[in-house]
Amino acid sequence: PNSMKSIFRKSQYKRLNRMAYLNMEGLKGLYLFLRGHFSPYEIAGYLDMDESEVWNILEESPNISALPCNLSHKNGASWIEFNLYMQNQLLRDADVMSMAHGVELRVPFLDAEVISTAFDMPDHIKYSGKYPKQILIDAFGELIPQAVWNRPKMGFSLPFSFWMKNNKMMAEWSRSSVGALKKYHHKFIEDKIHW
Repeated sequence: PNSMKSIFRKSQYKRLNRMAYLNMEGLKGLYLFLRGHFSPYEIAGYLDMDESEVWNILEESPNISALPCNLSHKNGASWIEFNLYMQNQLLRDADVMSMAHGVELRVPFLDAEVISTAFDMPDHIKYSGKYPKQILIDAFGELIPQAVWNRPKMGFSLPFSFWMKNNKMMAEWSRSSVGALKKYHHKFIEDKIHW
């Protein structure tokens, strides 16, 4: 029930406090529940704003009104990841880091025809197989060493924590900040919270 979801919003356990997102209609609420790092209550505390303002922003953005209605749940989740997380985070990070080193990055799997074909594939084909991305392995497995595709998934994260702890500007900012920002920066320096 919605009342329980709201009660858990202040919980110290991430999975419980993110339940508040399930009050949102449709796939957006499910997506934010599964992938969101912070609950609206936490965001409001970090930004020193009213929680209702956070909810208003979330209702408008991210805008998923263009989500095709004929997609399965899995393809719907892929569409959201493709249009939000990949576009606003992964590609941005890749572009910033490659350009900082004078590298012209290309992402061939984001060709319009490849994407269109991937979204047109039925779930039972796209998500089947022994390995994640089985279709890709079947298509290129002979060209790519087994050690590359037959290993545990490896994430990639930029060294923001190191940079933030060793940056003079961040140290000066921390000394002059007040309220929630100062409290959270102090917790970050003590390794009590993630960057």
